[in-house]
Amino acid sequence: MSDLLWQQSAIAAALQDHQLACGVVLHPVTHNWQTWFSLYGTDITCIFASKNYELARAVQQMFLAKLRAGELMDSDRAKAFISGLQHYEESELIDPLPQHSIEGVLKALAGQISCPAPDHDADQSEVDEGF
Repeated sequence: MSDLLWQQSAIAAALQDHQLACGVVLHPVTHNWQTWFSLYGTDITCIFASKNYELARAVQQMFLAKLRAGELMDSDRAKAFISGLQHYEESELIDPLPQHSIEGVLKALAGQISCPAPDHDADQSEVDEGF
């Protein structure tokens, strides 16, 4: 049974091995901008929230830069980085996204991978390779 589950997950995954997606999404209830990442394209993990969109985008870029530099490969360093984000002056509580918001992000992510948008910055997410 577990082998079948893993096979189905691999089939459904929008991202290839060593790809990661990261973006910013507006929470529909709190109206906080939440920075998220996805390892497989089947789920997302929010790592930061703020009323300030520019700050959420800056956290996204910082996350990607640290990842590209190999600074988040160690679990202790990754935990310390994400924990440190919660101490930013304008950070807010990270609230779980409603299912329809998660599905919308994943649908947009799958569409971006299969047909990249000409204006990459407009879609608020980024797919990165080489991890």
